[in-house]
Amino acid sequence: MRLLAAQDRLAAFRGGFPAVPLSARRIAGLLDAPGCVRRQVVDAACVPIDDLAALVGCPPAGQSPFALARARQFERLVTDNDMGPLLRLVRELLGLPVTAAREKDLSASQVSMQFRRSDTAFRAELTRRYVREMLDGDDRAVNLLRSPILELAIGGVPMPVEPDAVAYAATGPLHPVEIRSFPCVDGFAEPGQVSAAARQTAVQVLATRELVVRLGHDPQRVSTHGLLVLPENFSLNATGEILDVAPQARRLRRYLDDFPRLDALARHVPEGVELPHPRQPGTGEPSREAAAQAADALAVLPSRFTDGCVGCPLFAFCRAEANAVGSVARLGSLAANVCGDVSTVEQALALAHGERTPVTAAESAVAAELGRAATALALATR
Repeated sequence: MRLLAAQDRLAAFRGGFPAVPLSARRIAGLLDAPGCVRRQVVDAACVPIDDLAALVGCPPAGQSPFALARARQFERLVTDNDMGPLLRLVRELLGLPVTAAREKDLSASQVSMQFRRSDTAFRAELTRRYVREMLDGDDRAVNLLRSPILELAIGGVPMPVEPDAVAYAATGPLHPVEIRSFPCVDGFAEPGQVSAAARQTAVQVLATRELVVRLGHDPQRVSTHGLLVLPENFSLNATGEILDVAPQARRLRRYLDDFPRLDALARHVPEGVELPHPRQPGTGEPSREAAAQAADALAVLPSRFTDGCVGCPLFAFCRAEANAVGSVARLGSLAANVCGDVSTVEQALALAHGERTPVTAAESAVAAELGRAATALALATR
């Protein structure tokens, strides 16, 4: 399948949903569910996954309104008033001799107010212009870009990516900056949240490096040492720590290099299968027919349900599907790996108790393993 035809097939699958740039959080989430064709197709088609998840009945996985309000308040405190708190951390922790913040906000709302247009292609062109000025050492160049549009090759095709911020630039490398609202208490932040921030920063680093290469510069101009800005203890005072995302960047690079090409993904989408419009015309509300159509469209895409899926917005949909068929994957990735090609609990129990004759070498191995486990369990529970 030619690339253009594959892109057309994925665009047709998107149906009435608008194409949206992929966030750094969303691309980093691909590492939690490797090999899931369903997630790969949805991402390659640039479907707004949160809206799709809501349409098929998945509960929202976002933060509480109070946490979101606190996050917005903290970001304002860090970035308002000439970015005094951020400048202090940049000087102290990154060692950059910056004396003033020269910021450019490229969010859709801000670009629309200034230029009367805010399409993704135009915001990407503005991003390229400002990053070029940074790299060329222009004294008047901005040193912080917020909500830019970068591109990251996924499946052999550049996909638009919208991180929170690109970099703080001085005379040397560009350093990624991440502002998060989870606290740093007595110098320590929750490891899981720091790990998630590191993976998202790695997405930003790779996407910026691809842009730097296209502009004719060394990709090493983008540092893997970023600044993570957090609230200190339980206040809204800003503190920070250096985040070295080199390992995460290498892992993500390997994953993206192995990501299926778009023509291979498009083959999993049958002709005529497409998502509906997310809102019923005239009412602004989703209809039952739209929800059913979206569920049917997702159901034809092969999925790989694993322990890492819990962070995916479609988790509840895929879990219900796995429950309905009695999938071994519902018992966890370890059980699924042991059972191999034996995909349902019913088949596994039948093999374990000798009620089903193995028909393949793989089933024979599973039957032997499960048989030993069943015998050990019987002895242990006498």
